[in-house]
Amino acid sequence: MTRNLLTAACVVLAASRAFGASPTLQDYAQGIEITAPEGLPLVETTLPDGVYQGATRADLGDVRVFNADGLPVPHAFCTTPATTEPTITELPLPVFQLREATADANGGTRVELQTAGGTQINVLEAGSGQPTVANGRIHIIDARDSDDPVRAIQFDWQSPDGASQAQVSIEGSDDLDRWRVLVPASTLLLATRGNEQLRRERIELPLQSYDYLRVQRTDGGPPLAINRVVAERVGQVLEIDPQWFMATMLVTDDIQVLFFDSARRAPVSYARLRLPQENSSVRVTLHSRNDGKAPWTERWSGEVYRIVTDTERRESPPAHFSATTDRYWRLRIANDPQLYRATLMELGYRPARLRFLAQGSSPFTLAYGSRRAEIAPANGCDTLLADVGANERAKLVSEGVVGLARSLGGESALRPVPRETPTRLIVLWSVLIVGVAVLVAMALALLKRVKKSG
Repeated sequence: MTRNLLTAACVVLAASRAFGASPTLQDYAQGIEITAPEGLPLVETTLPDGVYQGATRADLGDVRVFNADGLPVPHAFCTTPATTEPTITELPLPVFQLREATADANGGTRVELQTAGGTQINVLEAGSGQPTVANGRIHIIDARDSDDPVRAIQFDWQSPDGASQAQVSIEGSDDLDRWRVLVPASTLLLATRGNEQLRRERIELPLQSYDYLRVQRTDGGPPLAINRVVAERVGQVLEIDPQWFMATMLVTDDIQVLFFDSARRAPVSYARLRLPQENSSVRVTLHSRNDGKAPWTERWSGEVYRIVTDTERRESPPAHFSATTDRYWRLRIANDPQLYRATLMELGYRPARLRFLAQGSSPFTLAYGSRRAEIAPANGCDTLLADVGANERAKLVSEGVVGLARSLGGESALRPVPRETPTRLIVLWSVLIVGVAVLVAMALALLKRVKKSG
């Protein structure tokens, strides 16, 4: 009786497993090895262009990551930044001390500024531009050497009376004549206890470029001794060049249009046309669609030119539009289309960043291209270790090293699993029903035997 019961249970379990199974490497056409540094739980790398060429789904649902033991690990996709992070640099700035202000014979005001090294600047100001000096001394900072915008200044300062804090205001000027208030009031603080110090020496400014800054103590204390001033400069933000590839031109008898095949599921958002004729200017319209039966969608319309002189070559900037994973493209040329039949088209996109959990041993395999594996969910970048703060999570990510592509399941992985015929489904359900019936019959028989023995 026990043996029959186990046999029936095994039949039921075997039949239920036919509804789904964990993916394996052989379920995917190709794979790329990724070596992960040890010590950090998350690994990240830019998706290679080959993944977009081999994937069968626009949402990358046929992309999975496996560890060295062939087991799938959690993964997610992150957005690639379009610009570089601004660099922050520090630049010491000259500080001039306002020693004295006396009225001249014309009713104006002469301002003398002197640095610690002895350099002097004399500026004649009109009487209306003279600031109200609360304590007889202010400082002027020469910020003209800083071409980049300044976000803050840091002070190395002291108060002659030994005070731990001082209130100051900061103004800006382009010509040492007309001043505008930037920071009405801010606190500088310097407190010492033994070998420990509590400092507040940084004052934020509106982010922009400055020529001159004027610092004045406003709390009635003695003039400050400002030994050094450092500006925090924000470097220029640069656009990151997208991933470019040449679209394949398709044969067509329509002389008004050109057709192209991108041959990949990439999120294209740029197009760059290579006109065959120099000193050319044409109006074009660009359309795309996902397959041969879908309607065309207009992506961009405008002028494309290519101008050559004795000293330079100028081309129109790339067309920019909302990202699309459409594969097929149509270029309609408004004027003299026959002259531009040899026009080439490059498409550009920003590849996603793949992030996965370093679960198990390295190397890992990035597998892609399948019509038989279970669809992997397209998780967002912050779904892995979601309870960890963004700044802390960024410290847990290492950069994976991408290797060469290799064949896994090959072409067989690109062929969908044959649909179950009605006969096979009937057989499967019959097996399940019979298995359940056998279990019920065994349970009833066992219950009768128990009652008789009782």
